[in-house]
Amino acid sequence: MIPIGTTTARWMTLRYALALTLIALGTLAGFVMTERVIGQHERMLEVVNVSGRQRMLSQRTALLVEQLRSATDPAVRADLAKRLDEATGMFEATHRRLSGQAGPEEGPPLGPPPRDLFFSGPDPLDPVVSGHIAALRRVIAAASAGQPPDLAEADRITAQALGPLLDRLEEMVALYQEEGEAGFQTLHRLGLAALLVTLLILAVEALAIFRPMTRQVRRQFTEILRMAEAIERANATLEQQVRERTAELHTAKTAAEQAHRAKSRFLAHASHDLQQPLQAIGMFTGMLERQPQSAKAAALLTDLKAAQRSMRDLLNAILDISKLESGVVSPKPADLPLSPLLDQLEAEFAGQAEAKGLRLRGIPTDAVVRSDPALLERIVRNLIANAIRYTESGGVLVGCRTRGDMLWIEVYDTGRGIAEPDRQRIFEEFVQLDRPDRDRSEGIGLGLAIVERLARLLGHPVTVRSVEGRGTVFAVGVPLAG
Repeated sequence: MIPIGTTTARWMTLRYALALTLIALGTLAGFVMTERVIGQHERMLEVVNVSGRQRMLSQRTALLVEQLRSATDPAVRADLAKRLDEATGMFEATHRRLSGQAGPEEGPPLGPPPRDLFFSGPDPLDPVVSGHIAALRRVIAAASAGQPPDLAEADRITAQALGPLLDRLEEMVALYQEEGEAGFQTLHRLGLAALLVTLLILAVEALAIFRPMTRQVRRQFTEILRMAEAIERANATLEQQVRERTAELHTAKTAAEQAHRAKSRFLAHASHDLQQPLQAIGMFTGMLERQPQSAKAAALLTDLKAAQRSMRDLLNAILDISKLESGVVSPKPADLPLSPLLDQLEAEFAGQAEAKGLRLRGIPTDAVVRSDPALLERIVRNLIANAIRYTESGGVLVGCRTRGDMLWIEVYDTGRGIAEPDRQRIFEEFVQLDRPDRDRSEGIGLGLAIVERLARLLGHPVTVRSVEGRGTVFAVGVPLAG
């Protein structure tokens, strides 16, 4: 069942749409009438202009014929014949435009000519003008051949141009003007009718549509005010419930944060105890290495050492994150020459890079920066380790670039690159890019998360640039020593 309010709203919307449609139709009709009046006016002006030119050309041709009749010099006669030919061509073109016979290249059409003027009626104009043009062509042909015009032909042309032809052209202009004025009157009456109809529609709409709509809007406002009061009363109760739930959530959040901090503090303080079993395993592994062993035992021992190293790296990463979360790490900035740090890391990772068939190279630098030596070493170490881990061929390059008062330590690799959507995700905890060639036994996605946390703690910006299939560049910005 459709609610009464919905039915009323639909009916009001329908009436309003109908009102707008009628107004739009009235406006469109007025616009069309105006355009028609403008077009009629432009057509009449063009007709008057063209017909005036035709009358002038008829008299000009008559004058040129008279001059040809009295000219004796062949050069003068040839020039007059040429001028007469041009005037006759223009006279013929204006006739074609006025009679509706002109092509598109001769100018815009002037509309249909008046009825019973050019081609029908007791004395049509087209044969008269055509005969006059033919007589002019005969005079031109004779003059072009070097002969004087026929005197009788010349007299007829002059008499025709200054007498009957001129009268007929005046009659044509009068007929065009009469039709134009009649069209004006018709369009004026239609425009006035459209205006009256539009005003009538507006009056009907004001009484039958807008006044009922106003009453409906007032009723709706009253209903809205009543509903607003009810909502305000409900809000008072709801706000109290929200305050109670917010207090409960705050208590739960505080307890969760305390538990999280307690966990982080526990891992940070228990790091020594957690590393003792790994140190014992390392000691036992070293003892086994010094014992005589078979080839199979030596292979197992190699796998054991790799697993021990992987477990130690994982534990160190977890402990680093826990220390950063618990807030027990405090930076101790100092002036630090970069060259010893980069040389140390290059020597440390050279064997690991060589084992994968990669080239590891550090570009020498004499720069001195301001940072915490231990934390900066951890950042660069993680970036180099990450580059070697995800590079299959080529090499890794560590260099520095100065920009303003910042020195950017950049680690280039020739790995597979990182897709644009993944370049922010890689700094989140426990995020590893899902690649088929990834060694899942190495790391749990904390290396770059530690880099981001340490860099944020030190105030050092970290950037990444990458091209898929060509490699990646990680950079950390460190202030230069003052």
